[in-house]
Amino acid sequence: MIYPHATCKFLTLCTLTLIGVMCLPAHGQARGKASGRVDQFTQDTMNMTDELMTSVVDRESLQDAMRSSFALSDTVSSRAGARQLGAVVRSEASARILLLAFNARGQYPEKFIEQIKDFPLFMNELGLLWVEKDNPSEVIRVAMELMSERREQVAKYPALAAAICVVHDMPVGTGYTRRINENNPVGGNPLEIFDFFVSNASTMRIKPDALPALNLVYVVDVSESVNQLQWAHNRYRTNPDIGSRFFEIEYDTEHYRQGKAKKVTQAGNYCLESIQKHGGVCADQAYFAMSVAKACGIPSGYIVARGADVSHAWVGYLDVKGRRADWDFTAGRYPEYQKLRGNVMNPQTGERISDGRLGILGTIATTDSEKIHASMAAGYIVERMNIQAWQPSSEIDLDAKGNARKARKNSTKDRLSFLRLTLTQAAGVTDAWDRVTQMVEAGELDRKQLDVWSRAVMKLAGNAHQDFSYDFLVDLISGVEDPQQQHEMWEWAFGQFRLRPDLAAGIRFQQGHLWAENDKPDMAWIAYQDVLDKFLNEGPMSDSAISAMGKLLSKNGKRDAYLKLLQDTAKKVNRPEQMGDNFAKQSNYYKIHWRIVKELEYHNRNQEAKQIRNMINMPSNE
Repeated sequence: MIYPHATCKFLTLCTLTLIGVMCLPAHGQARGKASGRVDQFTQDTMNMTDELMTSVVDRESLQDAMRSSFALSDTVSSRAGARQLGAVVRSEASARILLLAFNARGQYPEKFIEQIKDFPLFMNELGLLWVEKDNPSEVIRVAMELMSERREQVAKYPALAAAICVVHDMPVGTGYTRRINENNPVGGNPLEIFDFFVSNASTMRIKPDALPALNLVYVVDVSESVNQLQWAHNRYRTNPDIGSRFFEIEYDTEHYRQGKAKKVTQAGNYCLESIQKHGGVCADQAYFAMSVAKACGIPSGYIVARGADVSHAWVGYLDVKGRRADWDFTAGRYPEYQKLRGNVMNPQTGERISDGRLGILGTIATTDSEKIHASMAAGYIVERMNIQAWQPSSEIDLDAKGNARKARKNSTKDRLSFLRLTLTQAAGVTDAWDRVTQMVEAGELDRKQLDVWSRAVMKLAGNAHQDFSYDFLVDLISGVEDPQQQHEMWEWAFGQFRLRPDLAAGIRFQQGHLWAENDKPDMAWIAYQDVLDKFLNEGPMSDSAISAMGKLLSKNGKRDAYLKLLQDTAKKVNRPEQMGDNFAKQSNYYKIHWRIVKELEYHNRNQEAKQIRNMINMPSNE
């Protein structure tokens, strides 16, 4: 990727968010509409961005305009006050649009720039939404097709159009797909999908112009044909009831208990109607419920986790009630998985994220778009600040100088203040929180600042989205250099998550790693042992703890003690109920006994190893 400044190297866009407010903002004017009169500083900024985009006629002028646009955005962000964040949004979005065009090699970027100038709301949405992992050439191809073929609709549904551009950024003829065990359903082309949501907008449970693009990416990531989506929409639009849709699918017990081929797979043509007819296991139930939600305009995700015995899939979806919106992760989530971390794929980047990180998006589902855009823009700007690529220019002549009390500098205090300014209005923009963890990794936050942001994330996420706050705190605390200070912060964090076995165990792992790295194996052992003592039958964490303890013993010349540890633990681990071999092998019971077999064989006690192999039905070639 090419960057706007010679010294600039953007970081990969990824993880979590911050600040300490956190009530849902009041629902204001219609999404994407301008609010109030534009002041002179903002108007000057808009005029300058228009001039820069108009100057693009070829690749050379594109590069010049891109560099000038980032210099403008840096300058605007140094001067803009709280009432001038619209100028920050406009300058950053247009700069990123130019960067997107510059990175689309082999295309005709000047034509794209010429087109998108006529769609200022779409430009803001797409400019702030696309990330490094998107395919710039395909994003532009889809955007140009939508602007050419569906001009009025793109102007009306800019966030929907932007979401489709970044999710369906793949070569022509390659539909969006996802793996559901042995099946890989494939969706339609971007134009068909856009038309489906627009033509059914009036009967959608949540209308496509009522959601920000950050939530809409979890609507448009459909891997079914438009015919199947229309079937689901017609059948369930008046009462989607996503939890009922999960349990509507008959469970294929013969596949689970006896390992027989699934009926829906044998039938061929894996799709929603086929699943509804033939049934399936939890993966198919979750996929069906998730797809029905999307067909009704409801953001949804396919959530997976591994318990102590077997993996499970369920569905998460956005539940909107008036001005409040929350992601619901209870549909199909059995009691033994309620306190385990669920993971979902981000449809834009393909990364696995926690359901807590997804859940935070609910806090901005009914927030005005300009507030969301300001938080997104601030995240990109502070990212440049973090890597010393933020370069305000004294040569840029803005007639109005902005109303910030004091021009921002690239100090830790000013960066945190800038993030706080925007996150207090739209705290659910997770990438903006990632800028804080970047600063921690660079050793820029003192103990007081660490405490402030640690407590802020707990106030935001609380009990509702603990996976999000856990991830943020792991990055935050791991950056503390002093081992004892880091240990004390881990102890505080353990208290915050003591009712979540997977997260509490994760903190103990962090402590074990901390002390192992600092040559204190006894302290590391205490941390790992606590996982076995407290969470042996609560999830997959105990197998990881056993592995870490084995490595610790080997490193310290005590390998012979490992077998007794395994045998003692095996006496306490629960044996799973009857299930097919493929499912049973996922259990802690199987994995710990597998470790015993390998350790017995290491000590040449092959007869004992064979007996345990037979007990757990382990083939001799494993």
